[in-house]
Amino acid sequence: MEGLALYALLLIAICTGWLLGRSGSRSIKFPPRQTRDIFQEYFAGLNYLLNDEPDEAIDTFIKALEVNGETVETHLALGALLRRRGKVDKAIKVHQAVLARSGLEASLADAARLQLAKDYISGGLLDRAERLLKELAQGKPEGKWEALPLLVSIYQLEKEWHRAITCTKELLSHSAYRRSSEWNARMVHYHCEIAEELLVEGQLGEARQQLRRGGGFQRHHLRASLLTARLEHESGDCNGAIRECRRIAEHSPAFLTQVVDVMAASYSELGREGELIKFLDGFLDKQANPVALQLISRLIAETEGADRAIQYVRRHLAAQPSFAAVAKLLEFEVETNQFDPAMISDIEKIREVLLAHLAKQLGFQCGYCGYEARQLYWLCPGCHRWDSIQPKLEKGR
Repeated sequence: MEGLALYALLLIAICTGWLLGRSGSRSIKFPPRQTRDIFQEYFAGLNYLLNDEPDEAIDTFIKALEVNGETVETHLALGALLRRRGKVDKAIKVHQAVLARSGLEASLADAARLQLAKDYISGGLLDRAERLLKELAQGKPEGKWEALPLLVSIYQLEKEWHRAITCTKELLSHSAYRRSSEWNARMVHYHCEIAEELLVEGQLGEARQQLRRGGGFQRHHLRASLLTARLEHESGDCNGAIRECRRIAEHSPAFLTQVVDVMAASYSELGREGELIKFLDGFLDKQANPVALQLISRLIAETEGADRAIQYVRRHLAAQPSFAAVAKLLEFEVETNQFDPAMISDIEKIREVLLAHLAKQLGFQCGYCGYEARQLYWLCPGCHRWDSIQPKLEKGR
């Protein structure tokens, strides 16, 4: 019924467009088709709808809708509707028919090109979309500012970060985008994408330059801070890495898990494990974090012994009950006590169940569309928004 209502509305829109076309027929240079023929096609399309044949109905309505100066906007709306309904090939057909009309006003032609580019993007024909959008970006200002965001979206899909930066810089020159936190954050991400590639290649100096350029658009961006911590450690500046990690822990505590290995390695290389234990202890007093608990309990066991680590985990468990604390306590109990084999086996099974349950709770989730993942994505695969995915941490029980 929903589809029938939708296409019935479409029929009304087409009829309205036809009537407008008839009212302005004197200014049309080519003769309109006979009224009887057009309405025969409308009724044929309605018959297809009633027989649950929407594709045939769409084809009939497209045929019936005469392209002229009064119905172009109706065509554009019809094409956009088809695209949203997943009929990309038919949307392309409609918008191409509009562009094929001779004497089309420049503004309407640009609108048709923009809609056709969106059709191509939806259909995965990115090269064709890029060509159309480049034409629009080089034309009138109105079309340019609509085309540039779509060009950026194409370069994101193709991971052409340098081109994305070029287009976004041009967008940020416009007053409507200049102060946009979203678009400035995008620039940081594009530079971070390049910096990550350079880090993998061992080009630390070039990676640092990219992070500095990104920082010019938004200072202390979380992703840039995470990469900076990693960069400082790989450059041998352990103090710099520690400073960056502590800043992340202060401003974005849920993301400490992303740099806890860098932090531990930096403190260890400086021989300052005691300071790390003190820092993590204060951190865990404010926020439950299974990764931080795992690290601090291991450090205490290595430096002060397993019994001291058990005491710490028990104290933490009493203050902030959690599956992570119970699992860690069971691990230490098995290691330090002489249970009979059957008891050890039972404890290990309990621990495995707890860890499996904890694994289901942890991960990442988009705060906008709800997309869930086991790893961190800066660009949500579901809604394609930057910075919308956050870690899911176990809550205290």
